[in-house]
Amino acid sequence: MSTPEEYNQQQIDRGDFTQVMIAKLVEFWQSTHNLEVDGKCGPNSQQSIVAEIFADPGDVGPLAAAALDIARREIGHGEEGGNNSGQWVAKYHRIEDDGNDDDDGSWCAAFVSYCFEEGAKAIGVEMPFARSGGAKSLYSNIGTAGEFVAEPKPGDVVCWDRGDPGSWQGHIGIVESVSDGILHTIEGNVGSYPSKVKRLSHDLASQTRLEGFARSPEPAENV
Repeated sequence: MSTPEEYNQQQIDRGDFTQVMIAKLVEFWQSTHNLEVDGKCGPNSQQSIVAEIFADPGDVGPLAAAALDIARREIGHGEEGGNNSGQWVAKYHRIEDDGNDDDDGSWCAAFVSYCFEEGAKAIGVEMPFARSGGAKSLYSNIGTAGEFVAEPKPGDVVCWDRGDPGSWQGHIGIVESVSDGILHTIEGNVGSYPSKVKRLSHDLASQTRLEGFARSPEPAENV
């Protein structure tokens, strides 16, 4: 079963769901949310949509909420100049950007580590787990320090197996929300160059390589 996003994209690709229809939907949203009604889904309209869908993360701890907030701010940033390269990738890896297009390495785990580190700074607490550049290693660090969970909440992390079953290879992202069996995430390093931090949706019923979910512990004391 396809996700709504996949289904709608198929309709767009076939020409059944047209730009005129999209503009009319945007106009309707704008008219009901005190926005200029022009049918153009610009930054203000996008922010209005995102705020209504994802504004309240629900019953989550301050560190998870802060990390999720950082992840949202990074959407659209990513590779520049070459695969696994550029100022944003260097920032997530916590290395100096040398301005070259050399490969600095896969960065999905570096991105998640960065979000939690910056989230911890924002709320004035120590990081409760060690950062890692490896997806499965970071997933283990978070789950061991906190807990592995079956039912994810916003601010949790999700990990997938990659490569041969049981190998070190994996992929990790941050959960933004879960509704009607659809997992909404923010992930980095997905797809071919130039990969960016983006929102993605996954049908949980069709996830055959899912490693699991982990929840960070919430530090009890401020720094």
